[in-house]
Amino acid sequence: MSVSPARRALAGAVLLDFAVSPLFIWDAFSASLARDLRVSVPSLSLAFSVGLAAFTAGVLVGGRVADAVAPRRIAVLTGCGVVVGLGTAAVAPSLLVLIVGFGIVLGGATGLGYATAVRVAGTVTAGRGGAMALVVSAYAAGAVVLAPVADRLLAVAGRAGMFASLAVGLGVVVVCAAILLPGTPPPARVAPRGGAAVVRLFRVPVPALWTMFFLGSAPALIAFAHAGQFAGRPQLTVVAVSLINAGNFVGRLIAGPASDRLGHAPVLHATAAALAGSCLALAVAPDNPAVTLTALLVLGTQYGALSVLTPVATAEAVPNEQFGTAYGMVFSGWGIAGLAGPVAAAWLATRTGYPAIAAVLVGVAALSWVAVLWASASVRRVRQHPRPHHLA
Repeated sequence: MSVSPARRALAGAVLLDFAVSPLFIWDAFSASLARDLRVSVPSLSLAFSVGLAAFTAGVLVGGRVADAVAPRRIAVLTGCGVVVGLGTAAVAPSLLVLIVGFGIVLGGATGLGYATAVRVAGTVTAGRGGAMALVVSAYAAGAVVLAPVADRLLAVAGRAGMFASLAVGLGVVVVCAAILLPGTPPPARVAPRGGAAVVRLFRVPVPALWTMFFLGSAPALIAFAHAGQFAGRPQLTVVAVSLINAGNFVGRLIAGPASDRLGHAPVLHATAAALAGSCLALAVAPDNPAVTLTALLVLGTQYGALSVLTPVATAEAVPNEQFGTAYGMVFSGWGIAGLAGPVAAAWLATRTGYPAIAAVLVGVAALSWVAVLWASASVRRVRQHPRPHHLA
């Protein structure tokens, strides 16, 4: 029995998103890299920060590219970047070379691949939420699977062997993804009927969705970086990080099918309530590990769900041929939150302590819920307005 082109494309997107996740296994080898390069771990973290910025830029630019270029071609380019970036990290003699290879090349390439995979899922005409859940869950699963693999390879083969093995293995995965992805460009962009008024309507949801993603993802991104402190005891760091990651994965899996059944707006409101409740729990019971660990699990679930629901809502607001561009813009809110949030929290912690940060996050959660209301209303207005042809 033959497999439909849509299923082939979705399978390719899942493989591609799995393969572009090595940026987020940084903690598995950062200490070893610091020793090899004779730099401090805080100094070495500059490579990860550059990688995060390049990843965000890759999604921003990659979304626009994915609207016009065949996914297979982009996957091949992504694979080259992943192999070159990891290969450079294998032999980097200095922090500067590591920043160029791991930070700029790998970060940018993985952002390009992520944008392409999400665009494939976002332009599915039926079961979009489930398709998006599969693709973005593959990204989270990639980090979960690759972290222990990298740790084992590091112990057996050293830094060079670990990065070289990852480069070869992930390169093969990207080749498989490229074979499955469409080799033809997406349909050409259709000029909207109704003129500038319609174009302006399509622009309205982007600031709302950007704000929602920025505010809604910031608490979890901060918690990822300060998990032990929010748990109440530094020795609980590993447990806390594991719970956030588990919630992140589960939230991605359940949010997509839920949005297909209920619509994205009710599920977004549920995630906003979960965010408010988890931040409030961290603020009022900072010394109770049972409460804080449960709150971190819920926070991870909210973050995972939001990572699915944001592109789903974006896809509801724009035509298929503009989805990549629009989502790239929306995703930049996540990038800013990921870069600025943990740093701001670290600065504030030295002056007020983590319970005060949790109290600030309660306010962020409240603003995030307002942003959900704004985004839902903006998307609804666009859906109710006569819109241009939405290409299948």
